Amino acid sequence: MGASGMGGNGKSVNVELNLVPFIDLLSTLICFLLITAIWHELDTMSSNAPPKATSEMPPDQVQPPPPQDEKKKVLLTVALGLDKIDLAEDDQLQAIPNNGDAPDLERLKSALRDWKQKYPDRKDVVLATDSRAKYKYLVQLMDTLISSEFPEVAINLN
Repeated sequence: MGASGMGGNGKSVNVELNLVPFIDLLSTLICFLLITAIWHELDTMSSNAPPKATSEMPPDQVQPPPPQDEKKKVLLTVALGLDKIDLAEDDQLQAIPNNGDAPDLERLKSALRDWKQKYPDRKDVVLATDSRAKYKYLVQLMDTLISSEFPEVAINLN
């Protein structure tokens, strides 16, 4: 592809425009776009929460309210802090201070036994942790939860 014409000083100009670098750049950008779009999809997590009823939803898709005789499921949470462990049953909070600089796992086991007596069918618990907490205490806490018959441990790092 050539361009010809008269230059500013009266000489003939014949310039060849090389499009290969532009095509290379374009193909690289398209590949980058496709790869990042795929990784973005893999990074998302699905939620089992039912969709909220909104005015935009058709009437046949609105979720009916749960039956009144069904018990509300209590959220059991164990939070590892820097100086204590917090146990929460929905809004009821119990704090277990650390034994020195390590979590008091014996008091935690006692509280977990009480939970197991109160909720014998429950196997799930949410483990929340402070981002500055030591990893070995997090692992010890997970082991304690699993040995206390709460094998389904969900970890929340926020």
